[in-house]
Amino acid sequence: MKKKLIFLLCFSTLLFPAFSTHKVYLVHGFAGLAVEMLKLQIAINKAGYGNEIYAYPSLTQDIDSVSYHLFKKIQKDNPDTVSFVTHSMGALVVRSLYKYISPREKFPKINRIVMIAPPNKGTPLADFFIQSKIISHLAGPNIRNLTTNPVTGASRYPVPTCDVGVILGVSPFKKGYNIFLEENNDGIVIPKYAKLGVEKDIAFVKASHTILLAKNEVVKMTLNFLKKGKLK
Repeated sequence: MKKKLIFLLCFSTLLFPAFSTHKVYLVHGFAGLAVEMLKLQIAINKAGYGNEIYAYPSLTQDIDSVSYHLFKKIQKDNPDTVSFVTHSMGALVVRSLYKYISPREKFPKINRIVMIAPPNKGTPLADFFIQSKIISHLAGPNIRNLTTNPVTGASRYPVPTCDVGVILGVSPFKKGYNIFLEENNDGIVIPKYAKLGVEKDIAFVKASHTILLAKNEVVKMTLNFLKKGKLK
């Protein structure tokens, strides 16, 4: 009887293999809105991925607090693996997640991250605006997190251990979209401040910081990286 039961269990496992789930979370940036990620979400949905836009109050809630809530949400959703598509400061939110991942906490494997215009080492614009007490107050707690200060700014967040693809905006003009920033730029982020040094692939698109999200080229690159680990 036991042999028959074992045989039936093994046979049923072959017929009905365990169903694994994968979910893509889209995370917007500083002062951003969920609707900005809609075009990407539609494409990701058509590609067959379970997905969700994670909206959060970027002007009032600190990055670490936002990432902790995202961490708990993902635990509750309980997918087997996850990937992320981020815009701007959303990359820092996902990097901050690594603070909470430990052997003691159940959390799915992070498969891949697509970072669009990430200020991974901050932006000089935040360095400038933080000098004003009025602007700092209006901008909220994350203006400090976006500075290039290596101790208190964007650089302090953990570096991802999964495959990372970075899509950066550049201008067709040498001075970039913002003439007050050094080198070419997307209006907010300078490429050298966007790179972490662990990227599996990097691509440049001629578009400004927010317009990147509307570019068909960016959508295609995002899907390619989610599927194959390559932007092109």
